[in-house]
Amino acid sequence: MGNNTSSLPDSVIDDSPILTTQDWSLHHAESTDHGPLSVFIGQKTSQDSNLLLLAKGLKQYRHPSILKYYACAPNVGQIYLFTEKVCPLSLVRTQQNPFSTGLGIFQVCQAIKFLHETGRVTHGNINENCLFVTPSGEWKLSGLDNVQLISQAPANSSENRDILALGILITELLSRFTDRESQEFNEFAKSNLLLPDLSRRPSISQILAQPYFQQDYILILQYLKDLTLKSENDKEEFFSTIGDRLMSIPQQVLGQHFAKPLLSRYVMMDFTAREKLVPRILQPESVHPDAIFSDEYFSEYVVPEVKTLFLVYDSGIRLILLENFSSFCKSIDTATLEEDILPALLLGLKDTSPLIVSQTLRSLADIVPILGPEKVIGKNTSRIFCDGSPSRRINKESYNISWKPQPMGGAQAHSSEGENLPRTILPTSHVIKSFDDHRFPPVGAETEEEDLRLEESANNLEEWDNWGEEATSGDDQDNIGDNALNQITLSSIPPPSNKPVIVVESKKLQDGGDVPNLDGKMQLRPLQSQQPLLPQLAAAKDVEAKEELDFFADMTPDIPTQTSVLDKIEKAISNKKMEKFAAVLDDRDECQGWGEEEEGQGGWTDDGW
Repeated sequence: MGNNTSSLPDSVIDDSPILTTQDWSLHHAESTDHGPLSVFIGQKTSQDSNLLLLAKGLKQYRHPSILKYYACAPNVGQIYLFTEKVCPLSLVRTQQNPFSTGLGIFQVCQAIKFLHETGRVTHGNINENCLFVTPSGEWKLSGLDNVQLISQAPANSSENRDILALGILITELLSRFTDRESQEFNEFAKSNLLLPDLSRRPSISQILAQPYFQQDYILILQYLKDLTLKSENDKEEFFSTIGDRLMSIPQQVLGQHFAKPLLSRYVMMDFTAREKLVPRILQPESVHPDAIFSDEYFSEYVVPEVKTLFLVYDSGIRLILLENFSSFCKSIDTATLEEDILPALLLGLKDTSPLIVSQTLRSLADIVPILGPEKVIGKNTSRIFCDGSPSRRINKESYNISWKPQPMGGAQAHSSEGENLPRTILPTSHVIKSFDDHRFPPVGAETEEEDLRLEESANNLEEWDNWGEEATSGDDQDNIGDNALNQITLSSIPPPSNKPVIVVESKKLQDGGDVPNLDGKMQLRPLQSQQPLLPQLAAAKDVEAKEELDFFADMTPDIPTQTSVLDKIEKAISNKKMEKFAAVLDDRDECQGWGEEEEGQGGWTDDGW
């Protein structure tokens, strides 16, 4: 039977039944088209067997509170009746609480009302064995194999017989509850539904009007089911106050009975519901302080509904899910995110709506920390960026900074240690032992000790201002160059090892000039004894002042002047006037220079004058 697919195409029936009666056995089944199903299997004894009559009654009388009929397939010697997936109430009766029991009794009474007032038939067999419970907790009425028309029913088997059977069922279901509402309604059933006088028994409509069925959770659930019949003003008022009303209902009851209707399409497309109710449902308590569900019940009841909503290709519903995705994505297990939610999100990237695509990209960014980039964007990933921020801790011993000159091993001495340390030109008269006992001056700054030293050196060099007047000969210029600008030494911070320093040597003063030429060659040699820096610095500043380069000389624009027509005419007239007074030469005139003169009269001779 496990592979039997002849009764309903693409269906697989479990071999072991969950309930067996005299007329049939109940099995679970799985269908490709309809999903989970239940199968009633009975023996085919005649055309009027109880299972065939049940199938006929379920197929004829359709109501949300009556067991849903899918198919009936008589086979050789057996009958297969396929219905929605249910479980007998007798097997789960102990799991029902006062809220679920109250909702179940209300649904059974609605089904009976439909049969009496709309179908004009009586059930004739109301008891616990004809009640079933769906996985969502709804109660379904079955046992329609004994229905009879009210006009053809005898007096003792009319509507009052169903009311009597209903009274007996209610007293059995509510006898174990101690809450006030259950006890009051149980007393009402005993005193009114079980009366021997048939004329005094209330109708099914009078039973539904009792205060027991006016409890808030029953009214809310009924309103959600009849939402399409309500006006816009009624819906706006309802969704404005429903949030606080739901807080008084246990979360287990809310998750089991209210999660699906609260996240239905009609609720999510309502403007007031999207603004005031849906965010409180799609966000767990850890994210939203006024959330309807805690994190535990959110993962148990809301996440399955969200998973189903991602399969709905409606732009409005998808946008609502994407807007709240960052709030509930962490409450979804990684397997559901990877297998169900992620493919639905990637499908949204192919939509033509810019709003859906942009919101989808934001949602994908939210699940990257959860699933990892290799699962969200693929496995072709590599490390491209690195952390280039500086270290927060500085090792003081790694820098050996001293202002004293260190001996060099030669002009070409090199060391592999400390090659990457920074070099800065600083005064050589200071010695810093560590970072803690001195504060580094900025590059190029003059310290107080250096200022005092410069003032003392200036008093001994009064003749500097008269260098241009006293330098009259080349020898004096050479002496000045040798004495004043013999060497200009600029030392950098020596590294921990011996490194060559840069020494700038100047040439002697040129002949006839009073400015030293500093275009000398850069040589690497060991640092010599320290000299006062005032003459060198003063000479360097003087050279810089006199030999300041014009860096913008090449940027002077070369704009050619245009000659006007009037200028051209004036120039032509001027040329003609000059030609008017010019001498006219012809062939008879010979240009013989000074001519030939007689000898001895001052003319040219072979011997000169």
